[in-house]
Amino acid sequence: MTRLKFFVKIRQFLKILKKSLLPKELQRRVALNSVASNNKPRLVPLSRNFSRLPILFLLILNLLGYQPVLSFPPIIQNAARASDEQTQKIEADFLPQIQLPHPGYLSTRFSRWHPGIDLATGLGMPVHPVAEGIIEEVNFGIFGYGNDVIVSHPKGLKSLYGHMGRIYVKKGQSITSQDTLGTVGLTGFTSGPHTHLEIYRDGKTINPLTVLPPVQDYPGDPSADGLNPVGGKTLKPDFN
Repeated sequence: MTRLKFFVKIRQFLKILKKSLLPKELQRRVALNSVASNNKPRLVPLSRNFSRLPILFLLILNLLGYQPVLSFPPIIQNAARASDEQTQKIEADFLPQIQLPHPGYLSTRFSRWHPGIDLATGLGMPVHPVAEGIIEEVNFGIFGYGNDVIVSHPKGLKSLYGHMGRIYVKKGQSITSQDTLGTVGLTGFTSGPHTHLEIYRDGKTINPLTVLPPVQDYPGDPSADGLNPVGGKTLKPDFN
């Protein structure tokens, strides 16, 4: 046996002896440390497609017409809403006499996302203008407001009546509050017979409830104050 082979044999023997003398628990820890030292952590970058998802989402919302809106705390929102409604009520004293377009119940209130109110009533109910004025627009459609009429009133007021069925007026026609614009229908995006009513003051939407007579919430008692349903306690169209 050569000297080199002898030293190799001795080294292997010492390694085996060293392992046999170590406790089993210590041997296990040494083995785990050896494996861990060979496995270096790798940073996995985010996929480019994943990082672009928020941008794509915002782009789709923008194309659909939605814009991000910064909202204020509820206390500030309520204070601003109360101030705005008080101003509108004060201004209402200087407006022409306003009436309900027809008997009905308040099914949807005015809000940032719903710039008007919905008055639920019977299909075919006659729709009257809230005040005298001139017919500004007459539109027929199957989407959105469906068939709608826009009336221009004195003192910078305008009113819009959506989801109508029949329309009896023409653009440019002068009307009084006793005239009939048409009937309540189911045109446009609607889940039931009602009139979507919007009121504008100098081109800006205002809450119709601040200038209209009291409206009963839905569901409610048809005989409540401010409501005189046609045909007793059932809201029926009046074709007389």
